[in-house]
Amino acid sequence: MLVVYPAIFHKTREEGYIVVFPDFDCGATEGKTLEEAMEMAEDYVGTWLYDDFVNKKKLPTPSKLNDVSLEIPEDEKDFYVEGESFKTLIALDMLKYVNECKKTTIRKNVSVPSWLNEMAKKQNINFSQILQDALKRELGIEY
Repeated sequence: MLVVYPAIFHKTREEGYIVVFPDFDCGATEGKTLEEAMEMAEDYVGTWLYDDFVNKKKLPTPSKLNDVSLEIPEDEKDFYVEGESFKTLIALDMLKYVNECKKTTIRKNVSVPSWLNEMAKKQNINFSQILQDALKRELGIEY
């Protein structure tokens, strides 16, 4: 599931960029280079949306990029380089992000009839893989 949110990149007077997301209640991220700031922005989106995504809650509706203002708050003008702010869209594949964040596996015990177990063992069926595939299908997760 691809999510796309607008972000504002402010060049700082010291070094790097501060990245603000108008659709998230608070906070920001940063990077010493533009490339690092872009990477951190993707991670920020993933971190911010992670719990809602895995709990299948409604994600915040993204603003339209044209509706996002580059205006710097008065109390922050000394911190940023005037005229060096820009806005862009940050896209993130949430399913991929979640998979990369939580690669650890856990052990689950399942109960199956003994005759089914014997038949599956004779055919070298991987119970873990079958269960994972079935859960993904049941949850509507593309894989």
